[in-house]
Amino acid sequence: MMLRGKKIIGIAIAVALALTSCNRHTIYSHYESVDINGWGGGDSVIFCVNNSTDSIFNEQLGLRINSDYPFRNLSLIIEQHMLHTTKTLKRDTLNLTLADEDGFFLGEGLSIYQYDIDLGTIVLPSSDTLEVSVVHNMRRENLTGIAAVGITLQKEP
Repeated sequence: MMLRGKKIIGIAIAVALALTSCNRHTIYSHYESVDINGWGGGDSVIFCVNNSTDSIFNEQLGLRINSDYPFRNLSLIIEQHMLHTTKTLKRDTLNLTLADEDGFFLGEGLSIYQYDIDLGTIVLPSSDTLEVSVVHNMRRENLTGIAAVGITLQKEP
């Protein structure tokens, strides 16, 4: 009986280490909720990332939607700039396909669908703050079914 308990504890520790070691290069990962009843066309979702060292980061946009989202596609404008130097680093328009021709969502999940979009690499100077602004670029002013938008930065190994 004692051996079985130690084996379970050992497995739990191994799983915990595996889960934490996968994210050791992640310096920032945050989601902001969007009003599920409607994301207004002028409502930006803003992320501020403090940076302490000059480095290159892999950047990813996360998106969570539910089945109330009425379209197959989504257009987003992402603008990134440094707050202290007021230097604009990137401005991109993303045109995403979220559902197939039959209306089935392509993201992972059952009632909330997760999408992870690679934004490439970004070079950030030390002692500055990156501001990332995300706004939808759809014809409908009030966009329903978007639950959350997120940004993840991982330091390149």
